Amino acid sequence: MRCTSILAALAGLLLGACSKPPPSSGPPDGAALFREQNCIQCHGNDGAGTNLAPTLHGKQSLWTRAKLAEYIADSPAYAARDARLKEQATHYTIPMTSFPGLSLEQRLALADYVLRFP
Repeated sequence: MRCTSILAALAGLLLGACSKPPPSSGPPDGAALFREQNCIQCHGNDGAGTNLAPTLHGKQSLWTRAKLAEYIADSPAYAARDARLKEQATHYTIPMTSFPGLSLEQRLALADYVLRFP
């Protein structure tokens, strides 16, 4: 069962990472991007986390908007130079994926959405 869950999560991450960004018709919507980029697969619908990824609640004390947007663009590279993220990664079976296809504006909107979690 665990193997099936991991395979399903990996498939979801690959689909999310390979998907094209949605067409823009105004400012990006962070909540929509959270769903469209499949963040809910690992972080849950409400950002409370799952066995695949940590909670996104309470991250305001750890991240700035700009740093979180930078992390979203290339998470492995960012995590490689951040001791806290390296340690956190040891608690999960798959690494955070990168979203290089998202524009800076989209990544900032996604960061704003994440930083609004309680």
